[in-house]
Amino acid sequence: MDDRICIGADGCPGGWICVVSAGDGPLRAVFTPSLGDVVAHPADATVAVDMPIGLPDAEHGMEPGIRGCDRAARGLLGHPRSSSVFPAPVRDLLAIDSGDIVRDHTEASRISQAVSGRKVTRQTMNILPRIREVDELLQSRPALRDRIFEVHPELSFRALQGSTVVDGKRTPAGRRCRWDLLTDVFGSEALAGVEEQIRGTPARTEDLLDALACLWSADRIARGVHGTVPESPEHDATGLRMSISW
Repeated sequence: MDDRICIGADGCPGGWICVVSAGDGPLRAVFTPSLGDVVAHPADATVAVDMPIGLPDAEHGMEPGIRGCDRAARGLLGHPRSSSVFPAPVRDLLAIDSGDIVRDHTEASRISQAVSGRKVTRQTMNILPRIREVDELLQSRPALRDRIFEVHPELSFRALQGSTVVDGKRTPAGRRCRWDLLTDVFGSEALAGVEEQIRGTPARTEDLLDALACLWSADRIARGVHGTVPESPEHDATGLRMSISW
């Protein structure tokens, strides 16, 4: 990486784990409850975030309520890693926030079923607050739309290895494979340094590895050498891209 500033961000318990690269300086890992606190400065940073950006509805998507990028990403990864790509929720779900988890899940599934014919997984409900946070950030600060990109770490690892990493990221073999791939990019000292920086935070090792994969992709995006699905992105009702890069 050169003097450009890049940030990789992944949602984790209690907030976000972000890894920042700035020129020749050391990598810096930051846990933050609010993504906006990290991406606001510097103003020219390229940010890659592992979270859906651009949400479908009854009129937007390759089918009502279904993003083409999610389907394409699952196709690239193949079984069993395709299951790591959760379908993005329909936009109407962002308004569901009563605090009653069971009631919210039931209501979300009812709305999603009506729009897309699909219920909502518990995993999607768990990350819905993070999806809402990213969406609100991009709606309230339109300039960030040109700097924040959706990335899926498993596509990044697939590009790094040349094939899909079959072992899950929470297995010892999967964690070691992803660690080794990132070591080839950033070096063992850098990885050890950022791992030490997250010690005592809610972020887990797999969250850090995903954030580092996002950082690798952020640099590729900044240099214009990244891959994206679909090649011609769809846009949602608010004009946000519905695409996934790596």
